[in-house]
Amino acid sequence: MSGFIGIDLGTTYSAISTIDEHGIPKIINNSEGQNITPSCIWIKGNKKYEVGEEARKELGANDNVIARFKRDMGTKEKYSVNGENLTPTDCSALVLKKLFKDAQKEVGDIGETVVTVPANFGNEARVATLTAAKLAGLNEANIVEEPTAAAIYYAFEGELKLNGNYAIYDLGGSTFDVSIIKAEGIRINMVASEGVQKLGGEDFDVIL
Repeated sequence: MSGFIGIDLGTTYSAISTIDEHGIPKIINNSEGQNITPSCIWIKGNKKYEVGEEARKELGANDNVIARFKRDMGTKEKYSVNGENLTPTDCSALVLKKLFKDAQKEVGDIGETVVTVPANFGNEARVATLTAAKLAGLNEANIVEEPTAAAIYYAFEGELKLNGNYAIYDLGGSTFDVSIIKAEGIRINMVASEGVQKLGGEDFDVIL
């Protein structure tokens, strides 16, 4: 029987999770033993890439490192680095591929994957995310909005009984959005969402 995983493909850091035999969500550590993976790629040339912590250590000091490409998902942006031309989709695929391989070491065969996206992602960015998942080898990939994923977690955890209308703020590395949901137990319906795709921790860092 194939397992399934959830991936938070973040601007700054990404993470992977699964459901254990007791039905409890748990984070899967990457191959370096960390529970989060920097969304950074070191392009070494000749189709050789280093994804994660080693790439993050080179960020700012090495022109061959790309990061924060999630901000450009769904656009025609291209990065010319070390003789290669990569799109935001290509970069996201490289991060997803690493996470997928790291998850396989613990889960084994993986049949289905859920990847989170900001609620304010347009259709182009959502399609680009699904394309990246396919390029990474995730043949059965679905997307879920990040505020919805947060609400579902609390609904299933049981400590917070959801019943009514809720506002969920999502302030990430690049995006900031707010979603209004209507919840009845574990039934979550998205009512409305609005936000800015390029307003997050990266922008605050630049200003500071």
